[in-house]
Amino acid sequence: MSAEIVGTTPLGLYLHVPFCRTRCRYCDFYRVGENAERQQAFLGALAREIDGLHTYTGASVDTIFFGGGTPSLLEPEQIADVMTRLRERFAIQPGTEVTLESNPSDLSVERLRGYREAGVNRLSIGVQSFNDRELRLIGRRHDAERAQSAVGWAREAGFENLSIDLMIAVPGQTEAGFAATLKQAVALAPDHVSVYLLEVHEKSELDFLRRERPGLFPGEEAQRRRYLATREAFTAAGFEHYEISNFCRPGRRSRHNLKYWRCEPFLGLGPAAHSAIGGKRWQHAADLAAYLENPQAVEQAASDLTSERVFLGLRLADGVAVEDVRNAAGLGEVAFNERLRSLSPFVTLEGGRLRLTAEGFLVSTPVLAGLLA
Repeated sequence: MSAEIVGTTPLGLYLHVPFCRTRCRYCDFYRVGENAERQQAFLGALAREIDGLHTYTGASVDTIFFGGGTPSLLEPEQIADVMTRLRERFAIQPGTEVTLESNPSDLSVERLRGYREAGVNRLSIGVQSFNDRELRLIGRRHDAERAQSAVGWAREAGFENLSIDLMIAVPGQTEAGFAATLKQAVALAPDHVSVYLLEVHEKSELDFLRRERPGLFPGEEAQRRRYLATREAFTAAGFEHYEISNFCRPGRRSRHNLKYWRCEPFLGLGPAAHSAIGGKRWQHAADLAAYLENPQAVEQAASDLTSERVFLGLRLADGVAVEDVRNAAGLGEVAFNERLRSLSPFVTLEGGRLRLTAEGFLVSTPVLAGLLA
């Protein structure tokens, strides 16, 4: 029955661990405060959710991603228990990519060895910056020295697939400071780097800070320069710029995130987690109490697969077949070509595939909206 529902493409599994010790000032993900009793209750509910997925018994899985929140607040033994339960439900393929998001302040060599023994083979470390002042302003619990140590500990623990996160345009960031962060990131030789432009959400702590001290926040031109400097630094170091915000060494693309961008099937477990299988989307409520009461409850979500394939696919350097874009836009050939000409600084057409340029990556949202309007 699972093959009929999922199809022949292996599933990706996303598990949302909603707990955080503190809240970063920029974060807009669903999270609740760290609490040992609630964490144990969450793991019990997660076990019930997995046990109730009878429809997917034996379904092939080739990526697993523990996200959050802060999954590294869970003990290695707890991660191992979840992995055991997943193996009992799904057909976990040899070589499955198993990622754990982590905070540098939670890590040690011993803890990281425990995660490796539990089955985690890819680590994502939320570094964000190697500048202590910037880290304090965005509410991170670690400092630059701790972040550098965490990368070294991960290698010592046996992680051969290591990703770090960095942020552009955080408050207080200067050209020189960001250049130093880039230099340090390259020197640490990760396998994958995700680099995000800071988003300031309305009524967040950063929103209030921006209103009080707007000069702390780099402007659009500074963001542009730093994004292009990031691209130059990592491509010069041998990284592939394979997605708007992501760089990797050859063969180290995030296989799990590629499922999102390619509209391949994935199943989300835990509060606030989303799923997409067979052209349908659904989600758990962003409510831990509701999840603890009924971990099987989900809400249907709107889905337009044709537009999603184009919108998400154009985030990738590989681009999208131009006919798919034209069909999604609902235009004839002449009108569509005219639209492409109007966006020529931001898109390129080669070999029948439409791609965003580096400048197009910078302004992807309005460009994509213009393509599909």
